[in-house]
Amino acid sequence: MSNRPQIGQRLKEFEEREVERILGACTQCGRCYEVCPMAQYSKAPSGDSKAVVGGVLAVLRGQQGTPEALGWIAVCTRSGVCVPACPENVNPKMMMRLARMTALGGLQLTDDELKAWT
Repeated sequence: MSNRPQIGQRLKEFEEREVERILGACTQCGRCYEVCPMAQYSKAPSGDSKAVVGGVLAVLRGQQGTPEALGWIAVCTRSGVCVPACPENVNPKMMMRLARMTALGGLQLTDDELKAWT
């Protein structure tokens, strides 16, 4: 039982490092969104992939994010199709996982509110 707080703290530190790494490495080229097989199923699909990725990064910064970004976050199944498309080795799959965690936790959206964008 004494390891639980330590594990929780290490997980939080890992999450913070990953968010900072992603924010520093992502150039918002939009390729991850362009190849995503789920993007079309969002209630707010967009033809501007760069803007959608920018909205996801805003969520990672703790900001609201755009409806298009929240829609993509909501429908993401983390298939990993986006990973090889990223020229900066950001790991968009991790970016989306962290964005979903932030939207549900940090932004305090309920799962139903996030699902409203799908």
